[in-house]
Amino acid sequence: MPFLFIEVPSRSTDANGPLAFAQSVDGQTLSHGGSSSAALLPKPGKGTVVTLVLPVQEVSWHRVVLPAMSLKDRPRVRAVLQGLLEDQLLEDPGNLHLALAPDAVAGQACWVAACRTSYLQHWLQVLANQGLVVQRITPAFCPSSADAPTSWFAIGSEEAPWLVITGASVQDSLNPVLALPLSANLQSLDAVAYAAPDTPLLAEPAVYQLAQQRLGRSAELTQTSQRLLLAGQSEWNLAQFQFANTNRDKLAQGASASVQALLRAPQWRWLRWGLAAFVALNIIGLNAWAWQAKQALAAQRAQINTLFTTTFPQVPVVVDAPLQMRQQLQRLQQASGSLTPASFDVLAAQVGSRLPTAVQPTEIRYDDARLSLLGLAPDQAAVTEWQGTLQSQGILSHWEDGALILESANPQLIP
Repeated sequence: MPFLFIEVPSRSTDANGPLAFAQSVDGQTLSHGGSSSAALLPKPGKGTVVTLVLPVQEVSWHRVVLPAMSLKDRPRVRAVLQGLLEDQLLEDPGNLHLALAPDAVAGQACWVAACRTSYLQHWLQVLANQGLVVQRITPAFCPSSADAPTSWFAIGSEEAPWLVITGASVQDSLNPVLALPLSANLQSLDAVAYAAPDTPLLAEPAVYQLAQQRLGRSAELTQTSQRLLLAGQSEWNLAQFQFANTNRDKLAQGASASVQALLRAPQWRWLRWGLAAFVALNIIGLNAWAWQAKQALAAQRAQINTLFTTTFPQVPVVVDAPLQMRQQLQRLQQASGSLTPASFDVLAAQVGSRLPTAVQPTEIRYDDARLSLLGLAPDQAAVTEWQGTLQSQGILSHWEDGALILESANPQLIP
């Protein structure tokens, strides 16, 4: 399943600036990336999951303790969150879109993401006008686990550079994702001044040199598209409450994402190899079994042909040994005068002894070991019952061109 990740500009930078994007065929590996205006963004094909990545400056994080309640009652959950965050937010909660952490549990503490509803609605509409329907909304950076190492990210442009700090060093602060303007006096802040010297610093091309100068340490060059790909792999999905997709869409997306992860994710590589080996072994086993069955059938046919040529050496060519053997037996029986179940006398005697009074054929014919009775009605109850009696006695019957055809089920020599 292909993915398209789009990061929109923040209000603190150029709101009309280009949109960064990244494309992936499986959500794990980067296939293409860049930046462009909304009108020139890549058009997603069928089945592509479009993910909106919100810039770090537009998302705030808040820690709350959820009451004991059902988290499936979304309108009530939203109202509860607005009440819990009323004293923490600088704006009216009604103007903000809130989203619960993916691991939120009733009665426990969790992180809540917040962003301006009007900002989110604006960019969703801009993308929709270009035929880009967003299925997921994810933050550019999200809270890390308690034991995650500290990481620095230098992002933005030379005119508006930013430093983002994530990891254990900021987990105890009010904000689990610390975003700071990359200014010249940034090293005076405790989060920067007391950071370990080996803290990794990833810098995007536009701020690579600037980050090394102002932070006084070397940086590893990374692409914006690679950062978007990592953001898209987060379990966070801010498409909740009024921005939530339908249950059917979420179910289809979840199932498709699970299948794609199973098919392409590195952590499932061992399972894919195991399944491939299992299928290969089964194919090899089936081919071996089919070859053995073919050899056994050929050996059996050879035995039948040998038996036939030994018993009837006068037959020069063997085409169908069982049929030819039956024909030769019939010729021997006719030559010796022996009766068989397919003989006229035997068939006529068996049929005549069991013929009901109500069943009177107008004509009887015998040809090629078959007895034909004409003048009977197929829908006559007595005829149908009589056919059942004949079958139990080893005589097969069927209708053919208005005649009831009778023949022995075992036209062989009578012992």
